[in-house]
Amino acid sequence: MNDHRAAIDKEEEERKFRGDAAIVLEQRVGRINEISKGLLDVTDTEPAEAMWLAARRLRAALDLFRPVLSKAQFSGTRDEVRQLIRVLGRRRDIDSMIAAFEAIGVEMDEGGEYGLARLVDSLRAQQADCNRILASLANGRRLQALRVRVEDLSGSQFEGVSGPETTAYRVPGTVPRSARRLVARRLERLRKSVPRALEPSAVREQHRMRVSAERLRYSLELTAEALGTQAHTARRAARGLQDVLGEMRDCDIALPTARDQVRVFEQEDVRTIIERARGSRDLDPVLVQAAPNRMLYRGPHLASVHLEARRQMLFERFRRLWLEQSRQGVWVALEASLGD
Repeated sequence: MNDHRAAIDKEEEERKFRGDAAIVLEQRVGRINEISKGLLDVTDTEPAEAMWLAARRLRAALDLFRPVLSKAQFSGTRDEVRQLIRVLGRRRDIDSMIAAFEAIGVEMDEGGEYGLARLVDSLRAQQADCNRILASLANGRRLQALRVRVEDLSGSQFEGVSGPETTAYRVPGTVPRSARRLVARRLERLRKSVPRALEPSAVREQHRMRVSAERLRYSLELTAEALGTQAHTARRAARGLQDVLGEMRDCDIALPTARDQVRVFEQEDVRTIIERARGSRDLDPVLVQAAPNRMLYRGPHLASVHLEARRQMLFERFRRLWLEQSRQGVWVALEASLGD
């Protein structure tokens, strides 16, 4: 009798979870369609940032609801969302670098500012290339096809949600054991990054920890209501980690770009100096004083110094944050709540 009752309860829980999946996925696909307008406008980068976040939230929802979704359609839908995230992420990275270099350039003298302007021009060209790819992935027809894919996954016909309902995301009131296991795996992956990520030079591990914090946060956004107070606390903590580690990553992707620009200027000057010294037995040091880019090095070089200093400050903030969260027992409490 008890086994029969347990089977009925499990079936009812799965039915509710499947219903939640249909609503959540509808909202998240609707959000992507809603903010796709203005996506390619490089004078306003907020739509691209917002769509990047929305696509990542959709991926998190797909992962959470996977046990009740159509297996035949899941992989193709997930791959489509991943492709969109990759291109949006690249566009977002370029936007971030342009904003950072322009802000630094404003504070420089004319030569330094022009050197950074040359760097920004090259990034604008990459931004245009990225937009061409994005235009093919985020057009109305492609997004409608994604919507249909998600409908097939959840086995529901979306009625179309617009306005504030698409941002006030539905969260399940109860979640099955599979959802708890997913959160537990996300938590384990995050904690595995330590202590290596607490070393200043562990850039790769810090980036992995950022991804783990993001995935834990988004899974908790959908499950915290069912998991309780400790999950809400952990969700806020994961967001704090994601934010500071994300800012560190912004520095890490911009630093090589600034240093590469210095190298471009060097190579241009080397070619010019060799051309001017043609016919001479040796290179006259005086030619270096007339190198055409001699005033431009200052911009990207000082930008590198700025980014390196900022990254070190962010690392110390990250390290203090993690130690404080650990001291408060945030992650231990979440782990204990998942075992209930």
